[in-house]
Amino acid sequence: MAEMSQAPGASSQANSPKETRPIYEIGFHVVASADEANAAKVAEAIRAQIEKGDAEIIAEGAPARMRLAYTVERATSGHHEKFDEAYFGFIKFATERDNIPALEAWLRSNREILRFLLVETVREDVMNAPRRVTFASDRLEGETIKKPQAEPEKKAEISQEDLDKSLDALVS
Repeated sequence: MAEMSQAPGASSQANSPKETRPIYEIGFHVVASADEANAAKVAEAIRAQIEKGDAEIIAEGAPARMRLAYTVERATSGHHEKFDEAYFGFIKFATERDNIPALEAWLRSNREILRFLLVETVREDVMNAPRRVTFASDRLEGETIKKPQAEPEKKAEISQEDLDKSLDALVS
């Protein structure tokens, strides 16, 4: 009903508060054949593409060179390119869902981007959230866990006669 009361030509996006927009995060690999300055330019181009949709940038990580877990092959005109290293960066942003297909199409068409992953996430930074370690056990309540102590071996006395009998049994 609220949509019917809007003025003609007004979009529902214009009236929606920015805090209710979905949050996305994109992780991307820039080809390693580029130098660090070029990888930063590619990241800035990705950021500019994201901001075309009136997006709010929440967090980002500058591309840093890293070794890939496995060799990535990409087919190009006539041959295969193989990559063992790439520059990895990420951008977390809020935007409307309608802007995502155009962004994905642009990312697929950019030859400087080796791979990317675009996911919907939450605004909070879950990586830096404090974690509380708990240990629960009903059998150790109030006790301090101690390292088990081994009892020292007792030296047994053996006679020369018993030693000779044991050696003879082993040899024969």
